[in-house]
Amino acid sequence: MAPRVYASARDRILDAAERLLVSEGLAGLSVESVAAAAGVSKGGFFHHFKTKDAMLLAMLDRLIETVEGQITARAADDPEPRGARLRAHIALSIDGSPEPVIPRGLMTALLQAVASQPAMRRRAHELNVAAVARDVGEDIPEGRAMVVQLALDGLGVAQDMGVQLTARQRLALRDTLMALARPEASSRRRRQAAPAPPKGRRT
Repeated sequence: MAPRVYASARDRILDAAERLLVSEGLAGLSVESVAAAAGVSKGGFFHHFKTKDAMLLAMLDRLIETVEGQITARAADDPEPRGARLRAHIALSIDGSPEPVIPRGLMTALLQAVASQPAMRRRAHELNVAAVARDVGEDIPEGRAMVVQLALDGLGVAQDMGVQLTARQRLALRDTLMALARPEASSRRRRQAAPAPPKGRRT
């Protein structure tokens, strides 16, 4: 029999915080409530996180790490490496997966936290800028990369609000975003492929 794996106290705290954030909202999230739900003392909480804000930032970082892991695994099957991560993100968000990219309800709850926490706003901004820069570096035009990223964020919020797309609508959205996530020839390749201008006749 395989040995039983127990979550670390830090992970139990973050798990409890996620559940409380979804069920109670940011106003109902306190050090005391999180510690009680995680089965640790307040001292145990402060051993891992100096403040509630530090815990929220760690929650965001852990969520992003999980999402990135799912995207990386899905992108590995794409024969075209340029833009593979962006297309994997689209597929996971629209096709679904055994584990949702972001658990239902958590996106909206996190937006509430991000809106009120400067450190989380900065981190969210940094992540968005880095994602778009990565896509641009893989020959996805910046405007198209931004449209896809913002559309997927909006889809997550809409689903949290109970909006349900039909199968036809999901397919149409998927096809549209996938088309935007296809790489263009790089400027160097376009220059190499362009025909040389005709030489002027000598007189």
